[in-house]
Amino acid sequence: MSGEPSIDWEPQYRADRTRPEVLACFERFVSAPDAEGLAALKAAALSADPLPGDLHALASAHLVAGQFAEAVPLLEFLADAGPEDPAARCDLATGYTRIGGVDRAARELERVLAAHPDWVAAERQLVDVRAWLRWHEASVDVLRQQAGVLSGLVADGPGGPDEWLALGRVLYQLAAVPRSGVDWPDVVGVLERADHLDPDREPVLELLAAAAYRAGAEARWQAAVLGLVRVAPGSGRLDHWRSAPPAAAPDPDRLLALAAEPAETHGAVRDLRSQYRTSPNNPDVLRCVVQAEAGTGNAAEALWLAESLAAVEELDFYGHGALAMVYRMLGDGRAHHHAAVALETAPDEDERAEFRARYDGLGSA
Repeated sequence: MSGEPSIDWEPQYRADRTRPEVLACFERFVSAPDAEGLAALKAAALSADPLPGDLHALASAHLVAGQFAEAVPLLEFLADAGPEDPAARCDLATGYTRIGGVDRAARELERVLAAHPDWVAAERQLVDVRAWLRWHEASVDVLRQQAGVLSGLVADGPGGPDEWLALGRVLYQLAAVPRSGVDWPDVVGVLERADHLDPDREPVLELLAAAAYRAGAEARWQAAVLGLVRVAPGSGRLDHWRSAPPAAAPDPDRLLALAAEPAETHGAVRDLRSQYRTSPNNPDVLRCVVQAEAGTGNAAEALWLAESLAAVEELDFYGHGALAMVYRMLGDGRAHHHAAVALETAPDEDERAEFRARYDGLGSA
């Protein structure tokens, strides 16, 4: 769809609680943004024991440079450490909008205005975000309709490579949308079908490499990249894939376990959030991130994510168990329903007994 509302906000960093050498690097970078200046700022900001303003300066520079994925973890850290700082939270909303998390941006801005009702910048941002969300919801509806039509075409007959590629393109866009129900392995499967019907086709291989990378399907990603090397050595994506690290499958359970270790909590939660941003419809990632947010006291975020998890069709024992534990920790009465389903669907008696002990150990909801 055309007519995307504009979201163009300046960072709200104001040089508070910043060491002089970091501020000097930031001012030099803003006056002449380049990679060298950003590297110098990063070295200065992360040296010794950085102050909150040092990290905000670095995050703001990443926003200016268009490196939104690098800015967001820094701003999340600042928001967790200093939830009363409206400027950092508004900049976090900016970062979220640029990586596709506009619904999260809206929640951040609503929290800012609840605590600081006269924060004019947050009011303006929230107006823009709500307009963007209305546009986005309409756009996603169009994508779902297109996916339905294309799925019907390939289901009614063998379907040609063009139909499978078109379906893959639509699903690729939906896989990045929370609660769309489309995960990256779904996209890979469709594009593999297109590749099977018409091998070594450049647009199929480019999209397949991207989807396989996000799915963590390393062997399939490497095969697609090698296919591009063979048939399209001039592909604009090859330099990107040659410098990319190996595709790694999400391992949210390992990160959830790490989040329980005090020394590892922040890093593990940060990595879980990153996995969720990449794969918002992976039920295992969603299950683990919602538990991690609840375990670290981020109740509002945990409840919002729990609603997404509860909407997943055919939750298994682990999904119901996660919801039961999260709702129990947050004192929500919905815990009892999910606990009962988890106990009924436990794969064996040992799992059932372990879940019951952990659930009962949290006290009453």
